[in-house]
Amino acid sequence: MKKIFIIIIFLLSTNSYSEDIEKQYKSLIEELRCMVCQNQNLAESEAPLAVDMKQKIKEMLESGKNKEQIKNFLSERYSSYILYEPPINNQNIILWFGPLIFIIILSYILFRRYIK
Repeated sequence: MKKIFIIIIFLLSTNSYSEDIEKQYKSLIEELRCMVCQNQNLAESEAPLAVDMKQKIKEMLESGKNKEQIKNFLSERYSSYILYEPPINNQNIILWFGPLIFIIILSYILFRRYIK
């Protein structure tokens, strides 16, 4: 009886673990961009590279890696373009703050022109 109880607990815990991995997997492939397709996420893409990346993500999740470790690995390998929300760093600081700087400069020029 004790062995049956242990087997049932083991099966329930592995089912919960696999559901958690599946949720993380689906979340990750929706957050990451396909490098071949134009602005599609990995979940939507069927390109060979996307299929390989999805398989690698699944393997990494099953080996115990978390979402941040997987995102860091993929962004190091394919650049931060793979992330729909890239981090702010020296490489893309102009992309983050360029529009704001442009609007400030343009506002200053227009303000000076129409105040005279």
